[in-house]
Amino acid sequence: MAVSYVPAGRVAVNEFHRRLDDDVIYWKRMQQLSVFQEPSSVTSVAFCPKKPYNLASTSSVRLSLYDTVVCEPINLFSRFKQAVHGVKFRHDGDLIAIGGEEGKVRIFDVARSTGAGKTPLRSVRASQTSVRCVEFSPCGKMLYSMASDGMVKQWDIADTGTKPVVEFAAHKDAIRASAISVPSSSLIITGGYDHKACFIKVKLWDSRCATEGPSVEMDASAPVESVVFLNSEHLIATAAGAVVRIWDIAAGGRLLMSLQQHHKTVTSLCLGKKGDVLLSGGIDRRVNVFRLIDFSLLHSMSMAAPVLSLALSPDDETMAVGIGQLLAIHRREPEAKAMVSAQESNKRTMIRTAAPKVHVQEAGKSRESVEITAKSTDQHRLSKIDSLLKGYQHSAAVRKMFQSYYFHTKKEEVVAWLRVIIHRGAIHRAISGQGNDVLVNLLKFLHLQMFRGSHFDVLRHVVDAFFEVYGNEELHPKVAKLALGLKTAVGKELVVQNQLSQTIGALESIMNAARTSSLHFEPPKDMSSLAKEGLRQLAERQSDPLGLFGEPTLGSVSLDLLDNKPNNQIAV
Repeated sequence: MAVSYVPAGRVAVNEFHRRLDDDVIYWKRMQQLSVFQEPSSVTSVAFCPKKPYNLASTSSVRLSLYDTVVCEPINLFSRFKQAVHGVKFRHDGDLIAIGGEEGKVRIFDVARSTGAGKTPLRSVRASQTSVRCVEFSPCGKMLYSMASDGMVKQWDIADTGTKPVVEFAAHKDAIRASAISVPSSSLIITGGYDHKACFIKVKLWDSRCATEGPSVEMDASAPVESVVFLNSEHLIATAAGAVVRIWDIAAGGRLLMSLQQHHKTVTSLCLGKKGDVLLSGGIDRRVNVFRLIDFSLLHSMSMAAPVLSLALSPDDETMAVGIGQLLAIHRREPEAKAMVSAQESNKRTMIRTAAPKVHVQEAGKSRESVEITAKSTDQHRLSKIDSLLKGYQHSAAVRKMFQSYYFHTKKEEVVAWLRVIIHRGAIHRAISGQGNDVLVNLLKFLHLQMFRGSHFDVLRHVVDAFFEVYGNEELHPKVAKLALGLKTAVGKELVVQNQLSQTIGALESIMNAARTSSLHFEPPKDMSSLAKEGLRQLAERQSDPLGLFGEPTLGSVSLDLLDNKPNNQIAV
């Protein structure tokens, strides 16, 4: 059975741009699902690290737990005399800790949180002032409290006493933000108000030597509302005023970037699932999404009220936003699948048949005439080029394409027609024997369109065929000049692609190393393994005290040192 010719259509160049917009579409699918009324401002929100990723929030004297699957409250803690702040989950999701205006730090068991189980497992007086921030250590055995008197204290969860393990004065005024590094559990970052110094300080602490002072100190130039580690302990982000700043603490707290997409105070920061995006919320009612690979604004979401707190679930599917006295839960909508729409029928596709008219008459109504119509068959009006291709006149089709206005105004259609010729294996015969004017226009078209998105996969075959057909022939000077320019452009593009491949490989290695270092730390189940490892290392050191048989270490030695040494000595 003969198959009718189908027009070639067009090869769009916007496929590459659609791939760039996939991240934007990904965040546009985040839509508001439900809203809960709270007794006061929502001061903090946090997601459980384990499925089903329950949500905890603090507002006034109430700590609430929500099921994010059905968006319903599942528990409520309200036995507090004053407001509570800074809710945090432990890495296993079993314990939850909060601070408060009473100066107490409380720890609750999430699994047993009904009836008498609502009594906290631990409740210690951490400060005479309010405690705005609490942090679990990555191993889950220690808890840090940051108070408004500028003190940071480390507590042993298993200890029932009221004496901290470590305490040090971090700031001279209130601490409002804190974060702890997962790869290196001893690194803590705090942000607070230092009115005496007349500027706000962001300090990085090593809890092993915290009494000696901060390891790194940075000037954020505004009250610090939120801090977060980016991927690993090398970069941090701070929210101070209307600016989000990125710092390199490995370089001594050097400022890398200032993100100024907010026009009012930024209150919250959080990271995406893979650590490649940073979300910020501010009282300008905006939630901005930044791409960390180039620190560009990826997407911006508008909220109904100023954003006071913000959190993102570990799977990136649910987002919680505290907007005033409302807690809004957003969920990512499923990706829409492409639907094939049926062809619409109109009057032109309906024709009358030769059958007689049909008369319809109902009881009590007048007689009506009904015309029987049938849908006409679909007919395609072929263009001149498609008509030539239908008759397998490939040389004439190429001549028509590059002797008229087609290659100027219908670039995407020309690429589609060339693709048909390539699929038929007739591209060599089609371009051979063409006149100089056709070859000049063909080379100009290839030079302009070859490196544009999806056109490359088609036009590279045309370039190969051109040099195979005309490589050994004497060409017109104008054609030869254009061919040489096309060859040079292809060579430069190969160099650029090689450099891009090397750059992408280097960036991927850096990102993979950062993601590997930011993996969740799991404490050893058998604590005796640490002692065994220490004894093994001690035995190796005693058997080889000078370290002569260890792994070699390579280092640089200045040339002047080599010149001063005798010939029988080797510099190490």
